Amino acid sequence: MKVRIVLISLLALVAFVVSGCGLVQGIMGTKGGTVSNLWSDVPPLPNATKADISIPPIASLVIQGFIQAANADSSNDTKLEKFDFIGYQTADTPDQVSSFYTVEKMQAAGWNLPDMPGCTNSTGSGGVSGGFCAFGKKGANNLQTILLVMPVQDDSTKKTQVFFVRFEATNKTP
Repeated sequence: MKVRIVLISLLALVAFVVSGCGLVQGIMGTKGGTVSNLWSDVPPLPNATKADISIPPIASLVIQGFIQAANADSSNDTKLEKFDFIGYQTADTPDQVSSFYTVEKMQAAGWNLPDMPGCTNSTGSGGVSGGFCAFGKKGANNLQTILLVMPVQDDSTKKTQVFFVRFEATNKTP
């Protein structure tokens, strides 16, 4: 629970900062994503196409730092094993993307953790808009999965870049 709250807070901040700066291709991480397709338990966004984009450097650093901090936290009962991401692009606004990923739709797809907030939207500096969605589920063998959906309007193209980031965690062994 504590990990989820910190994760959501940090990544919401990153989404807000990135939306104010505009998304540019990152110099870190894998361009286009670490997976080739959207996961089967994530409803595909209509009219979105897979994009050859990278998570911005600041978001990548925050994600890596969060994983290290979460795993070093002795009061936390889960261990983050890995994260994967994939990027898409759409002509829809960040608000439309966030409206598509409703709590009800995600629950129907198996995202069953009740303490996840769903989606929020914001407008950054210069009127650039972005959003942030968080969903979680608990599966077999105590595997916990957190999915973040981060739609941000690109300043230059005025299209929305949507980053899907998936974290997997297991219970720490005593």
